[in-house]
Amino acid sequence: MAMAENYRQQEGATTAAVETSSHLSDNPHQNGMIGDSNDGFDFVSSLPDAILHLILSSIPTKSAIRTSVLSKRWRHVWCETPSLSIDSHRVVTRSINKTLASFSAPKITSFHLRTSLVNRIQPVDSWIEFAISHDAEKLSLEFRDPRVRDYNFPDSFYTNSTVKQLLVDSGSVVMIPRCTVSWTSLKNLSLSYCKLSDESLLKILSGCPLLESLELLFCDEFRCLDLSQSPCLRRLEMDRSDWFLGPTEIVAPHIHCLRLRHSRLPCRLVDVSSLTEANLNIYFCDLGTLTPDFLQGNVIKMLAKLQNVEKLTVGATFLQDVISCGSLWCTFSDAQGRIFDT
Repeated sequence: MAMAENYRQQEGATTAAVETSSHLSDNPHQNGMIGDSNDGFDFVSSLPDAILHLILSSIPTKSAIRTSVLSKRWRHVWCETPSLSIDSHRVVTRSINKTLASFSAPKITSFHLRTSLVNRIQPVDSWIEFAISHDAEKLSLEFRDPRVRDYNFPDSFYTNSTVKQLLVDSGSVVMIPRCTVSWTSLKNLSLSYCKLSDESLLKILSGCPLLESLELLFCDEFRCLDLSQSPCLRRLEMDRSDWFLGPTEIVAPHIHCLRLRHSRLPCRLVDVSSLTEANLNIYFCDLGTLTPDFLQGNVIKMLAKLQNVEKLTVGATFLQDVISCGSLWCTFSDAQGRIFDT
């Protein structure tokens, strides 16, 4: 969950920035933001625009806009900051449109949008197209609202040659492209709670020739994860649950690192021949109905596919299930002399 977790950590920093700004005085001079040195020289304002843009990129866009009232020097600095972070749960659509209309940087390095889709599908489409038209390299889209289902991205979303890192987190999104996918620069892809079919996933993967890292977190409706045509892919992370079953087999001959967690039923590893690191945190919620022979057979098959693994980490629940199988523990603990962390 590395990519998604990085966004969560950045959001935590954003929250801290909001809280800090809310305690500042309305008078910039009292906050020590301008005219703070002994001779009245404004050190921060004297910094090059590139440095100021970097500073403003680390705070929410709403807070960055507030700096425009500090002085004439700051009036338009935020407009050229190449990073936008918008939480429209707290902002009306008109304000967001006005913000984007004032934005003057030719390129966006990072665009983060968190919003509800209720009565906003058309504006959301236009905001996504805005990010794409400004060649956003990092694109994070979070839509959390159970009242809206089956949202489809505009075709322009799937034909983006500049995005390098893409995160989509939503139970409302149906990732079924109606057009050819062309994410020719994409290296990191994270999809959470998205609806995927086997056909749509293959279509997406075929449009990502440089993909290096793939996260599929609680995605449903696809059964076979075939990554054999993704030669650059090195890392796969997948979460499954009782409600989001995900694939029942994985074909990933090129990956070096695998993280597989929370599987209701065993997921068959068809080909992971290049794997050197694996993290398996698996539980069988139907363990009471599974026979020891069935459980042993699936675990043995999984271990047999980990021949080249140098580091194997297993969760405590999975380890306990294996130990409960008796004689299987000897096979498990001696396999290739691996070290098992719990």
